[in-house]
Amino acid sequence: MKRYLRDKLPKSTSITENKYLRFLTPWLGHPRLWHMHRRSVALGVAIGLVTGLIPGPVQMLLAVVVAIPLRANVIVACATTLYTNPFTFIPLYILAYSIGAFVTGEPMRNVIPPDFSVLWLELWKIFPAMYDWIVSLGGTLLIGLAIQSTVFAIGGYIATMVLWRCIVSRMWTQRKLNRKKKNET
Repeated sequence: MKRYLRDKLPKSTSITENKYLRFLTPWLGHPRLWHMHRRSVALGVAIGLVTGLIPGPVQMLLAVVVAIPLRANVIVACATTLYTNPFTFIPLYILAYSIGAFVTGEPMRNVIPPDFSVLWLELWKIFPAMYDWIVSLGGTLLIGLAIQSTVFAIGGYIATMVLWRCIVSRMWTQRKLNRKKKNET
């Protein structure tokens, strides 16, 4: 799987050799940003889980900006932000508000999001309606988002490290068994 991904995913040379992206070489040219290593992938997952909760179309850009100085895998950081989408965004924000209300002791208000069935008829009204809804939730939402993104990042980092270790251990065991079978014949 790692070899397959290594062959299919872009490399740092795709930036340095492209005449339109060459100006990004000082920032995106470092090979560790593209390397499929356990720590860089786990850090990329954590960054993507945090930046994915940011509203608006800047999630991937912010994931890249954060991944560069931390030398995390840029592709994984961008791909992980996709866990938030039009179907999951509102439930995740309601969960964050619930967490914030629990932590602050504030009574849980009715957090009904805007009616999208009406807004889809006039697409330009969706973003202002979402902005107004998010602002109406206030500081309770911000506290909940901070806690939720921290838990997501730590959980994603640990889960990636453990999963990677399990896969590698399984591959080692399989190689050992294959060598043993080969030596017996």
